[in-house]
Amino acid sequence: MSLHYQKHAKEVVERFQQMLSDDQVDVITEEHFQELETLITAALGVVHSEVSHKAAKSLENVARELRQEANETD
Repeated sequence: MSLHYQKHAKEVVERFQQMLSDDQVDVITEEHFQELETLITAALGVVHSEVSHKAAKSLENVARELRQEANETD
């Protein structure tokens, strides 16, 4: 999954570079762009983890409710 995030991060950084003027691109080093890509990749990973955790919690709640309903009808 990390490669998926890296691909998206690279696309975001490339789009960002296109938005900059030539003077701005000259001032920002490749190292800075790579660091930005790393930060974006990490942010995407955190968001994915949080969303997955929330989804798992929701499924646990639904499963608990279904078990309770099944026990009530027995």
